[in-house]
Amino acid sequence: MNKHVLVIANTDSDDLLSLEKARDITFPLDASVEVVKFVQYTEESSLTPQQYLEQAEQALCSSIQSVFNDTSNITTNVVNGDNVADWVVERCNKKAVDLVIKGGHRSESLFHTPCDWQLIRHLHCPILIASHVSWKTKANILLALDLSTDEIMHQQLNSLILSWGDTWAKATHSELHAVYSIPIAKPMLDFDVVDKQSVKRAKAPAAQEKMDDLLSLYNMSSITSHIIAGPPDRMIPHQANELYSDLVIIGSVGREGVSNLLLGNTAEKVLHHLRTDCLIIKLSQD
Repeated sequence: MNKHVLVIANTDSDDLLSLEKARDITFPLDASVEVVKFVQYTEESSLTPQQYLEQAEQALCSSIQSVFNDTSNITTNVVNGDNVADWVVERCNKKAVDLVIKGGHRSESLFHTPCDWQLIRHLHCPILIASHVSWKTKANILLALDLSTDEIMHQQLNSLILSWGDTWAKATHSELHAVYSIPIAKPMLDFDVVDKQSVKRAKAPAAQEKMDDLLSLYNMSSITSHIIAGPPDRMIPHQANELYSDLVIIGSVGREGVSNLLLGNTAEKVLHHLRTDCLIIKLSQD
């Protein structure tokens, strides 16, 4: 059965980022595409609400036609409102969606939860937060794996990350890399309590063995692996920059509630420092 991809078109009609990324991704995957655009009707408009939505629909179709060579497998939806996250989550709960694609909007305010964060926390399917960087001709993908625990949940996330990476690499002819960052709390480094290189020397051999076993289990031993040390939210983006990665695939435990608002999770923190595409794989705790 073909995959179904939901694309959130950017509000600005001249910003085709999410549509272009959707085209590049969905074509090789032979996926059906549903494009939704959110608009905000105001009483100051010279148009009626119906006319306003029809005009927005026409503009969206025009944008799609300028990006996609074949629009036969694309459906559109224009929504009057700005509650993007709630609408998308409800839509994905009602009808199966394999992937959500959205252009990224960054904010580091503690008291304002960006739409990206809400989607990461509440969606039950993977979401691609697209950057404003075009993919290179010879692209590479970085898989951020968690080898710190043998808990079933983390093993399942690693499995999904590898599976998505394999599918994505075959579809886009990209090279795969895998990374694990031996965690070190940032305050420990800031106050020189521990030495990063000493931690790496002590723990890297065991971590490399676990990495090799994991990749072998999924017949992916040919992947280049990287064992690094330090706060994962800093080190994973650093490794992505070093490799000039076009995409980072990372798992999210999907923790919700007040604790997540205050602490976030690794995927969200990585997103703040990343300047490339990020595919976040969600594993529901239900």
